Amino acid sequence: MLKLACHKFFEAPELVEQLGPFLRPHDLVQLLRTSRGLYAATTLHFWRHVDLEDDHRVDRLITSPSALDALALRAGFIFISYYFEGLMQYLDEHERRGTKSMPSTTTSQIQRPLWLPQPITRTVPARSLPPITRLTQLDISFDRRYRGAHFNNAMRINNAVPILIPLAWLMTLNTIGLKRVTFRHVESFKPLELRCLARTLSKLTSLTHFKIEMPVMFFYTPLLTPAMVFVLFFALPKSMVSFEMEASVMFPRLGDAQEDELMMVQREIVEQGEGGESREASLDWVEGNLVAREGSLENLKVLILPFLILGIHGDNVTRIMEHCPVLESWDIPNIIKGAGDKALYRMIRETVHRQHAQGQESRYLCHLRASQPGAFCNGEGWTDIMDSLPDQHVKSVDFNRYLDAHPDKFVPALLRHSETLRSVVLKNSQRIGSRTLAAILGRCHGLETFWATMAEKEYGKEYVALALNHAIEQEWACQGIKSLRFTVDLAVQEYSGTTTSRGGGVGSTATATPSGLFNVDLLPKKQWQKLGVFYTQLGKLVELEDLEIFVAPPPMEETYIPADIIPQSYPSRSLTGLLSLEEEDKETGKRGFLSLLGGLKKLRVVQGCFRTETVETIETFGQREAEWVLENWPALETIEFLPEGHGSLDEVSMPKHLQGLRQKKPSLKLCR
Repeated sequence: MLKLACHKFFEAPELVEQLGPFLRPHDLVQLLRTSRGLYAATTLHFWRHVDLEDDHRVDRLITSPSALDALALRAGFIFISYYFEGLMQYLDEHERRGTKSMPSTTTSQIQRPLWLPQPITRTVPARSLPPITRLTQLDISFDRRYRGAHFNNAMRINNAVPILIPLAWLMTLNTIGLKRVTFRHVESFKPLELRCLARTLSKLTSLTHFKIEMPVMFFYTPLLTPAMVFVLFFALPKSMVSFEMEASVMFPRLGDAQEDELMMVQREIVEQGEGGESREASLDWVEGNLVAREGSLENLKVLILPFLILGIHGDNVTRIMEHCPVLESWDIPNIIKGAGDKALYRMIRETVHRQHAQGQESRYLCHLRASQPGAFCNGEGWTDIMDSLPDQHVKSVDFNRYLDAHPDKFVPALLRHSETLRSVVLKNSQRIGSRTLAAILGRCHGLETFWATMAEKEYGKEYVALALNHAIEQEWACQGIKSLRFTVDLAVQEYSGTTTSRGGGVGSTATATPSGLFNVDLLPKKQWQKLGVFYTQLGKLVELEDLEIFVAPPPMEETYIPADIIPQSYPSRSLTGLLSLEEEDKETGKRGFLSLLGGLKKLRVVQGCFRTETVETIETFGQREAEWVLENWPALETIEFLPEGHGSLDEVSMPKHLQGLRQKKPSLKLCR
């Protein structure tokens, strides 16, 4: 009976046809080996997504006829080098036989363009490889490193041929279906490469997503200028949905003359070029000058342009933004103040008002990003963008290395969108006031993600921290938050001497032990009451899934601390009183607060100052607390009880209650 059931299942290739797109490559291989019928039904799915980036024996794979029907190709420098030599060998063979022996694909599509050099084979002739013409996705790494070796040029066709030129041709061969293109580790653009790529982009009528990642060296990407960026942008087809070009440019201005020169094709040899050097005619001269797109990108929703370190004039930004009427997610550039910036903000306001006047629900610029600040950027331009948009419009803010130099402007601009904001991410921040963080938590009702992380966690630096006093001033409005990461200043002075907290917390006196660690028993009752209010606030966030809290260190400048007792990083600190279930002591007011977080049933990841080996927690976190965590946080996947890398050590080195925790839930990670 079982044999009959299996026979019926494996005789149903239509079932494989339905399930094929969802199966892993390993599963597809097993089906290929099952029977001839399943081999025929599975082959197309197996080769639909080809990943050859890390395989140097690409000839064994790409010579399969089914592989040439791939819809998605991910490959690296070595594969592209090998494949194009084989493809040119293929073309040479058919040219010798005559065009009548060409495949069914039109001759004009397969013909080699004049700007693609002739092959120069130095070794045994390459294996003939037919063209790939059904691609919908192309992901290429330009990284020349492979297994520790660096290839100066793996392409044997011609030492002077940049890999981007034949890639532009491959894209042209897939004009009809190509929708997504990603180029990684691109080092530079030369004028010929730029024009070949620009012409190709303008022909890809189905292209929706194009991404270029260029490495940054010495603060900017060499051989990349603003003019090159504009040439590519105005070559994009109208089908584009997202354009991302991650790089840094040092030059502040866009030179119109340079852009014009890049779009002009040199038609004859110039005997004496600039600098007294002779210059050859461009290989693409027969195709004429580049023609910039005139119409708007009516589908473009995501835009990331290279970051100009010294800033960009507002009129140049306006020139691009005028072509993006439905843009939703924008990586805000470093706009130079007073250089056309007011006209840009006015254009943004007019775009939103025009959409409202037409009865449209505007999503224009509802997601704002800022990857990096410039040399003179303190976030003021980012604030001006938020102010240019109508109230309750922005849904997410993601600012990197934010410097809150104008909190009196930033907080009101942000809170104008307090009802619509779903995500506020301030990562690697340089300076943010405690009251700014408290205002976000207390006013933004719809927040699902809130991160306020610091650029450095080193002593002697100003910390981006939420002061305890400010944290408990008002009820947190973000009851539906799912991801929360910040640093808290608990105003607990761990060392001898009376000091005042950075965040305005109440100063306290505690005695330093010989090891430099503090005595919790000396904390005043009022301090424990405030901690209880803070942890109660935290325990009300019942939708929380990702929690990361660090504790700010004591201020260094106000007291002397011997160098040999300074905790070097956050692992030596813990959230005071949190990892304990002990009942309240009526005389001192001291208690454990872990039970206050019993409602966080959806917690999956807990990181930060939750180590169980600090002086405080090693005495308070035991078997009872471990069982409580297992019972009350059923969704938990990772909790930072142990130092990073502890998972590779023998379990014998763990405390017994943590050993029991791992035995009862083996999938639980106890470190980062």
